[in-house]
Amino acid sequence: MTIRAVLTLLFWWCFLPICNPAHAKPPTVGVIYPEVREPYRTVFEEIARGMEQELGSAVIHYQLSESQITNPAVLQEQLRADSIDVAVTLGRAGVYVAKSLDPALPIVIGATVIHPNEVPSNATAISLTPAPEAMFAYLKQLVPEIKKITVIYDPRQSAWEVDHAVQAAKILGLQLNAQATGNLKDSSDLYRQLLDTAQDSTEALWLPRENAAMDEQSLLPEILKEAWEKNFVVFSSNLEHVRKGVLFSLFPDNFGMGRSLANLALRKMRGEQTGSTVQLLKDLQVAVNLRTADHLGLRITNQTRREFALVFPTP
Repeated sequence: MTIRAVLTLLFWWCFLPICNPAHAKPPTVGVIYPEVREPYRTVFEEIARGMEQELGSAVIHYQLSESQITNPAVLQEQLRADSIDVAVTLGRAGVYVAKSLDPALPIVIGATVIHPNEVPSNATAISLTPAPEAMFAYLKQLVPEIKKITVIYDPRQSAWEVDHAVQAAKILGLQLNAQATGNLKDSSDLYRQLLDTAQDSTEALWLPRENAAMDEQSLLPEILKEAWEKNFVVFSSNLEHVRKGVLFSLFPDNFGMGRSLANLALRKMRGEQTGSTVQLLKDLQVAVNLRTADHLGLRITNQTRREFALVFPTP
């Protein structure tokens, strides 16, 4: 073998993963969540399984008691002893813990509804809030004639979500009529005006997941009653509303969310740009109220029906 051939072989050999310790050893990822009862424990475990599939290796679990959540110093020492490269915190308690950990540790927050102003500087998050583009795309799939979507919201709670939704609607060729309101009386008036003027099936009403502008006890039943009588489409980011009569909702795919959290954790650890501080959830499943769909005269193919993870009323 010539000297040139030997040098060429050595050159390429140095780029093989076996010669590069950064590639030889997968990152050590810790997943942190509170000690909870079923069914919540299964949710966290399913998210962790999704993470492991994406990573191709096991994650280290840290289940925290209430006292550990309020005093995370011991957890910080555990993470350091286990040489954790990046941590994923789950649930509302995970937000509190994330704010108390070493700022040098990359952190990803998931499995909770979270706003950008709640995220510490060393963290990014995926909120449980369904991405509006996914909601709107599925609406167009079920009701292709929809042209306009109205949302009534409290800007103190949902402004950032609605800002995102405005762009999502434009991309999908939809008009988003976003009406901000600061109190329940004004929001009730806006809802009633909308229902009084609803004309045809080209317009739909979207109910956000967090909705301080909605009186669940008195106003929601009235909206659903009016919508039924006028064949008006109502869809929601809140799964519970499907059982009550809205057409559909999208809810978390826990395994898929785990994969996305792991992917985000890897990018965070590498120092890559991850976009906005909080991403809205795109790993989603479909719940449909078949009684409402039938009343609206929607033609649902067998292929579309197979996509439904939950149906109401339950058989």
